[in-house]
Amino acid sequence: MNQQDYQAALRRVLDQHSDAAQTRLAALIAALPEKAREIHVGIFPDQDGEGTFSVVVSLEGPDLYVLNKAVDAHRTLFDVRHTATGVTPAVPMFASDGASFVVQDVIVDTAADWVEALWASVGRGKSPLPGLIYGDDDYGTTMPRALPA
Repeated sequence: MNQQDYQAALRRVLDQHSDAAQTRLAALIAALPEKAREIHVGIFPDQDGEGTFSVVVSLEGPDLYVLNKAVDAHRTLFDVRHTATGVTPAVPMFASDGASFVVQDVIVDTAADWVEALWASVGRGKSPLPGLIYGDDDYGTTMPRALPA
């Protein structure tokens, strides 16, 4: 699978989970604590480049533990897990050295595009706070990205 095919396949899987992610993001915005200053959306690809990853929201401001605890039920927008029957959701997977491109960069950039679409639907103009998308361990070729309030 080449990079473009992988991006398209990954985006199709992400798009299938957009409704649930929009619901969680809208609930997170509704539950924002008063002291929160910014919404951070982190994309965490696996270190081996197999294709698993998570998209998790955290808040910035004083007393991070208290801030993030207030929205804990809504923080995970997407999460790929290994199960007895394979990975769930069923994202394309790679052998640890089987790709001709940096899988983690493609995951972060593609997931960031998806997060921007989610934000356009439920965040922009509705959130009192701006947001920021970043890739863990500096993955992604177009990071960080700002999400306007």
